[in-house]
Amino acid sequence: MTMPFFLIDFENVQPKALDRLRPGEHRIKVFLGQHQGRLMLELVRALQPFGSDAEYIQIQGSGPDAVDFHIAFYIGRLAAAHPQATFNIISKDRGFDPLVRHLGTLGIACQRLPEIPDSGLAPGAAAAPAAGGAKPARSGKAARVVKAAPKPAAKAVAKAAPKAVAKVAPADPKCPPGPAKVVTARAGAATVVARLKKMRTRPARLGTLRSSIRAMFVPALDDATLDAVLQSLQGSGKVKVSGTKVTYSVEA
Repeated sequence: MTMPFFLIDFENVQPKALDRLRPGEHRIKVFLGQHQGRLMLELVRALQPFGSDAEYIQIQGSGPDAVDFHIAFYIGRLAAAHPQATFNIISKDRGFDPLVRHLGTLGIACQRLPEIPDSGLAPGAAAAPAAGGAKPARSGKAARVVKAAPKPAAKAVAKAAPKAVAKVAPADPKCPPGPAKVVTARAGAATVVARLKKMRTRPARLGTLRSSIRAMFVPALDDATLDAVLQSLQGSGKVKVSGTKVTYSVEA
């Protein structure tokens, strides 16, 4: 299973909860503006354990949406290289939301969050373990800085409400995180139904629905758990699958 990507719009927001992400389970790309030549020591120390799974990308050139265009470009390039990857844009800029919705119609799991969430999950859901166990962080290598040449990418400017973020007490930094809890089929299905009710446009095909469900959980669900959640949704009649087409009865 491909690790989730977190793409941080550092011009828009400076997240202070990077300790909620775990080396070996997440990949991080921090996008810096042309004039952001200095990094906070706190940020550098937080990303150092991720080794080559963390990357700084400094934009060459200025413009009101330069960083945004680069994030859109990198999602496209990464999605082509990692078809099963999930993407999390960390930014308060709601202009990303039309892009997120469009990616969903293409089967690319993506969401925008104003901050790194406490648990990385939708409200009421529990964390799922990464498939095959977490890979060890490559601590021997420091995060690298990339000088990115500007590449044009389309960006819509429509406004949409931000997605809900779980409100959970942050972990005590003095205590190491415990093992991730397993998502049961029933609990996972309940979380999916709650999210589907809030969607203006729901996935019309099974492949897109599977990708959307993966994006609702960080770490993303493994295939076995995802299949169990889908079976629970179909068994309850909330989701009906006919070939590759999907219909819903989630309002009841």
